[in-house]
Amino acid sequence: MIRERRNEDLDRLCELLDELDDHAHVLGRRQPRDWLQEVDAECSWVFDQAPVRVAPTRNVVGHVQIHPPPNARWVRDVAAQTSRQVDELLVIRRLFVKPAKHDHGIARYLLKESVKHIETRGSLPVLDPDDLAFIPPSLCTKLGFREFQTEDDTPNPLARAK
Repeated sequence: MIRERRNEDLDRLCELLDELDDHAHVLGRRQPRDWLQEVDAECSWVFDQAPVRVAPTRNVVGHVQIHPPPNARWVRDVAAQTSRQVDELLVIRRLFVKPAKHDHGIARYLLKESVKHIETRGSLPVLDPDDLAFIPPSLCTKLGFREFQTEDDTPNPLARAK
């Protein structure tokens, strides 16, 4: 089940990040806890395999955040190419799942729910280009994300635009 992230989940999420192959590349020199908390996200969700809503468990196996777009060139480029205003974009970031048998299914579920949340608000879902190493490219394609060219040095962002 998806639920709001709690402070008590942070230790478990840091452990999960250590299990991911590309975590050092994505985090750079930042500590996992700092990386998870560096932006004041609108939503920070976890996927908890336990059917308990009352208390955090050791069964947290996934994470995702949704936040307003940063003041960055790539954001303005995506807005211009999609004929949207910058404040109509919402960014999906920090999406990662514990490597396991069903990790793509959990990632797909977290991503689909994030997209649904954003589109229900009338906004455009955009994937943070700095976090793309954790998201399977085939999943992005299946869910309708496509690459947009930018004029800065970041990887090209993906947005769910027609």
